[in-house]
Amino acid sequence: MFLESRVQGGTPMQVFYVIEKTENEYLAYCDELRAVASGDTEQEALENLKAAIGELSKHYGEEITGPNKKRVLVEVV
Repeated sequence: MFLESRVQGGTPMQVFYVIEKTENEYLAYCDELRAVASGDTEQEALENLKAAIGELSKHYGEEITGPNKKRVLVEVV
């Protein structure tokens, strides 16, 4: 699934995330940004992931997406 967020300064970005149900909670994670969050529901885990990405953005700004990084979507058949 894709999550749209904004890097500090307002630059929009989309990242791929996964939500996984564990025995006691839901985990939402974005491998690309090395961000992980949890919650009692899928929605709560996603909202917590958005907050975690927001904090990363505050501390690292465009460094997390980087001007030298290019995202390419590849379809595997």
